[in-house]
Amino acid sequence: MNHSELNINQPEHLDVALVAGLKEQATKVYAQYDMSLTTAINLFLQQSVADGSLPFDVELSKQALRQEVEREAKMGETQTFASVEELWQDLNDNQ
Repeated sequence: MNHSELNINQPEHLDVALVAGLKEQATKVYAQYDMSLTTAINLFLQQSVADGSLPFDVELSKQALRQEVEREAKMGETQTFASVEELWQDLNDNQ
Protein backbone atom coordinates (compact mmCIF):
# COMPACT_ATOMS: atom_id res chain seq x y z
CA MET A 1 0.00 0.00 0.00
CA ASN A 2 1.46 3.36 -0.91
CA HIS A 3 0.92 6.64 0.92
CA SER A 4 -1.92 7.73 -1.38
CA GLU A 5 -3.83 4.51 -0.61
CA LEU A 6 -4.07 5.17 3.13
CA ASN A 7 -7.67 5.47 4.24
CA ILE A 8 -8.00 7.42 7.48
CA ASN A 9 -11.71 6.63 7.63
CA GLN A 10 -11.06 2.94 8.34
CA PRO A 11 -8.51 2.74 11.17
CA GLU A 12 -6.39 -0.34 11.75
CA HIS A 13 -5.36 -1.42 15.22
CA LEU A 14 -1.82 -2.18 16.35
CA ASP A 15 -0.90 -4.19 19.43
CA VAL A 16 2.58 -3.21 20.62
CA ALA A 17 4.65 -4.53 23.53
CA LEU A 18 6.48 -1.62 25.19
CA VAL A 19 9.22 -1.35 27.76
CA ALA A 20 7.69 -0.92 31.24
CA GLY A 21 6.78 2.71 31.93
CA LEU A 22 7.39 3.92 28.37
CA LYS A 23 3.71 4.44 27.56
CA GLU A 24 3.18 6.67 30.58
CA GLN A 25 6.36 8.67 29.93
CA ALA A 26 5.53 9.17 26.25
CA THR A 27 1.93 10.12 27.07
CA LYS A 28 3.25 12.93 29.30
CA VAL A 29 5.59 14.17 26.56
CA TYR A 30 2.84 14.35 23.93
CA ALA A 31 0.31 15.82 26.35
CA GLN A 32 2.51 18.94 26.34
CA TYR A 33 1.47 19.34 22.70
CA ASP A 34 -2.20 18.49 23.36
CA MET A 35 -1.58 15.29 21.42
CA SER A 36 -2.71 11.75 22.24
CA LEU A 37 -0.31 8.85 22.01
CA THR A 38 -2.38 7.50 19.10
CA THR A 39 -1.94 10.78 17.20
CA ALA A 40 1.79 10.80 17.94
CA ILE A 41 2.21 7.23 16.68
CA ASN A 42 0.22 8.05 13.53
CA LEU A 43 2.41 11.10 12.88
CA PHE A 44 5.55 9.03 13.42
CA LEU A 45 4.40 6.36 10.96
CA GLN A 46 3.19 8.89 8.38
CA GLN A 47 6.52 10.72 8.51
CA SER A 48 8.40 7.41 8.25
CA VAL A 49 6.45 6.55 5.09
CA ALA A 50 6.95 10.04 3.64
CA ASP A 51 10.72 9.88 4.34
CA GLY A 52 11.09 6.22 3.46
CA SER A 53 13.15 6.00 6.63
CA LEU A 54 13.14 6.75 10.31
CA PRO A 55 12.11 10.40 10.77
CA PHE A 56 15.07 11.07 13.06
CA ASP A 57 18.67 10.07 13.63
CA VAL A 58 19.10 7.04 15.88
CA GLU A 59 21.24 7.93 18.87
CA LEU A 60 21.12 4.75 20.94
CA SER A 61 24.35 3.71 22.54
CA LYS A 62 25.79 0.44 21.27
CA GLN A 63 24.88 -1.16 24.58
CA ALA A 64 21.26 0.05 24.44
CA LEU A 65 20.93 -1.12 20.84
CA ARG A 66 22.42 -4.52 21.72
CA GLN A 67 20.01 -4.88 24.66
CA GLU A 68 17.02 -4.08 22.45
CA VAL A 69 18.12 -6.59 19.80
CA GLU A 70 18.58 -9.25 22.50
CA ARG A 71 15.13 -8.46 23.96
CA GLU A 72 13.51 -8.81 20.56
CA ALA A 73 15.34 -12.09 19.93
CA LYS A 74 14.14 -13.49 23.27
CA MET A 75 10.57 -12.47 22.45
CA GLY A 76 10.82 -14.15 19.03
CA GLU A 77 10.41 -10.82 17.27
CA THR A 78 13.30 -11.25 14.86
CA GLN A 79 13.48 -12.57 11.32
CA THR A 80 16.49 -13.63 9.27
CA PHE A 81 16.93 -13.07 5.54
CA ALA A 82 19.33 -14.75 3.14
CA SER A 83 20.00 -11.52 1.27
CA VAL A 84 19.25 -7.81 1.23
CA GLU A 85 17.00 -8.42 -1.77
CA GLU A 86 14.95 -10.91 0.27
CA LEU A 87 14.64 -8.34 3.07
CA TRP A 88 13.42 -5.64 0.66
CA GLN A 89 10.95 -8.08 -0.92
CA ASP A 90 9.54 -8.91 2.51
CA LEU A 91 9.25 -5.22 3.39
CA ASN A 92 7.45 -4.49 0.11
CA ASP A 93 5.11 -7.48 0.54
CA ASN A 94 4.05 -6.23 3.98
CA GLN A 95 3.09 -2.71 2.90
